[in-house]
Amino acid sequence: MKIRPLLILIEFGLITVPLVWWWTHGGLETYHVIFKRLAFPLLQEVGVTHVSAGLVRDRFVGFIPFLALMLVTPKMPLKRRLGGIGIGFAVIFFSHVGLTYWSWISFGRDGQTAESMATYFPALVITDAVPFILWAIFANRFLLEQLGRVLDSSSRLAGPASVPAPGKAGAADSTGDDPGEGKGEG
Repeated sequence: MKIRPLLILIEFGLITVPLVWWWTHGGLETYHVIFKRLAFPLLQEVGVTHVSAGLVRDRFVGFIPFLALMLVTPKMPLKRRLGGIGIGFAVIFFSHVGLTYWSWISFGRDGQTAESMATYFPALVITDAVPFILWAIFANRFLLEQLGRVLDSSSRLAGPASVPAPGKAGAADSTGDDPGEGKGEG
């Protein structure tokens, strides 16, 4: 069965658009309430006294692309898909806890300075990357299969011009033996 990239893209859009609508029309607020209830006791244990929600709330959207990618990835077994979504949501949640802690370290203690932003920026990048890294881990079989296809088709496109001609230095004959072997022996 051939996977059609356009069909996957359409499926991704059909899943993502309603999720983004929900997220912007109450989903973020709902998640923020849940996040405060679950995360702030953890954060208080490590010494966080206050957090500016504006520093982290916009980064909480990582659930949307992760869920959409997990749902549209072809050939992923149901158990792996559902388990990956559950584990992925937990890891993404804890990445949000980490980002919130890092924002407090960067800005809460030292104020808003250039150094604070330089300290905070890597945490933003990592938090934004977590959903995609998780998807790549759970979809590794599919991604490796696609990579194999790309490499196979690129080697076919390169054709025989990229293969050394028989009899040239370093080339192997059809038996796989090095043509230089045995030379100089009597």
